[in-house]
Amino acid sequence: MINFWHEGVTFLGGGKVRREDLLNAIKFAPNLIAADGAADIASRNNLTPHTVIGDMDSISDNFFELNPNSVKMKITEQNTTDFEKCLMTVNAKFAIAVGFLGCQLDHELAAFSAVAKHQKYPVLLIGDKDVIIACPNNISLELPEGTRVSLFPLKSVCVLTEGLRWNLNQEILSPLEKIGTSNITVSSQVKIKVDSSGLLIILPKVYLSELIRAMLA
Repeated sequence: MINFWHEGVTFLGGGKVRREDLLNAIKFAPNLIAADGAADIASRNNLTPHTVIGDMDSISDNFFELNPNSVKMKITEQNTTDFEKCLMTVNAKFAIAVGFLGCQLDHELAAFSAVAKHQKYPVLLIGDKDVIIACPNNISLELPEGTRVSLFPLKSVCVLTEGLRWNLNQEILSPLEKIGTSNITVSSQVKIKVDSSGLLIILPKVYLSELIRAMLA
């Protein structure tokens, strides 16, 4: 187990990675952990991962020769994704995950599932336009009026909101019935409460720092 209890970590995946997103994530969460072949993406961006985690089926053969300071954690079981292996192996104050969205849709769905299931610490997924988190039991966000807020359930969950154009009053959201995408703030303070895990909050990624503040409050 790798412990960064008082710090943030940046998980780097092998999907679409914008350099500015990666560097911005590292500003907030300086400990870089690469999922398998994403270690080569780190190298191409002149970054050295603290640790590389995965089954090592996609990393370049000479990576650890060229990067002797990186720790290798090979986990060969195939019941979990490399992202899940990272989440299971690393303890942190919070994490930002870059490179797990925007490539293959099945990989994106797996990343959503992994974040929703993870309970040890907050994990923020960065995409092309959005930042995505699993909603805690309650969260209070400070956002400009007119900000897009989407709520997407991965299972049935009871939701109460304040500060949105279409508020939910302890209503059940479900992926096959009612969802809550493309809502809009009408107040500078938005509150969301849920009765269980399984709800994703999706915001424009310019509000990454606000989400970090709210999740750690």
